[in-house]
Amino acid sequence: MPNPGFKTDIQKASDRQIILMRLYQAPEHIKGLGDASYHNKQLACLQARLRLSTTTISLPDILSAKVDALNNDYFHSNRTDVGLYLEQTDNAQDIALPLPYRRVDIPTHYYSSTRFGDLADLHDALAHTITHLLYSQDSFHVSGQPPQVLWKAHYLELRLPLIGQQEG
Repeated sequence: MPNPGFKTDIQKASDRQIILMRLYQAPEHIKGLGDASYHNKQLACLQARLRLSTTTISLPDILSAKVDALNNDYFHSNRTDVGLYLEQTDNAQDIALPLPYRRVDIPTHYYSSTRFGDLADLHDALAHTITHLLYSQDSFHVSGQPPQVLWKAHYLELRLPLIGQQEG
């Protein structure tokens, strides 16, 4: 059953963009995550345009790592995409990005949102989210798109992209 220490709900996000730089390290081995100056250190010239952005990471390996862990196999997630989750008004389509960054368009989609306090709790938050999706609802399923962690003012938010229809 879901962990009562976490709360997960389903939300809908409109079209957005993320500007990301790939690092070949697991998030727990990267110093500076959550510090906006670390996430956009090569984007300083664009800060006025990106001022409403939210510091984020995208974790392309974390779902496969969790599945392998459930199968008692060892898998070490080693890719972390570091960057900025852009607000709708900060569309960066016309911005030339420094070489290590790439722009990712995210269409309107549903996602599960789980709040937690510290990056050290990421794997527990993910386990809770997956359990919640398996046992607490049946309208949505994990899409396979990379989960994201957004640094909000007073908490971290794990977003797990979903597919499916919410029944009215």
